Amino acid sequence: MFIVARRCRRYSQRVSSILVASDDIYVQVTATPDASRRPKSVVVLVPRKIIEEYKSTKATKKFDDHSIARHLANPLAMYLFTHRASFGNFKVAHLFSLTPPPEIEGESPEFTRGELKAWVL
Repeated sequence: MFIVARRCRRYSQRVSSILVASDDIYVQVTATPDASRRPKSVVVLVPRKIIEEYKSTKATKKFDDHSIARHLANPLAMYLFTHRASFGNFKVAHLFSLTPPPEIEGESPEFTRGELKAWVL
């Protein structure tokens, strides 16, 4: 089950949740083009280890785990979206889960960057 949190270029809307401190977080980043094209999604696995490392090296007391996971996942997701020639401008929404979505369960990641793993849906 995904927990919804949206952050778009034009507005922000968040729904927070309680996370278990030992869990990795799957961040589904969905980009919706300004034109009438279909949205594209990327799922990025953010390991708990790098969330905790980020917390220990940055002044992140005001940020929750979702905010940190989104911050860590966004560069890889944005790279994948912006390297599509016909994609153009888009709005972004984020979903968070402690379990992999069914579309990627048992699948190898299509992209990796450091300890982050990503799947294009």
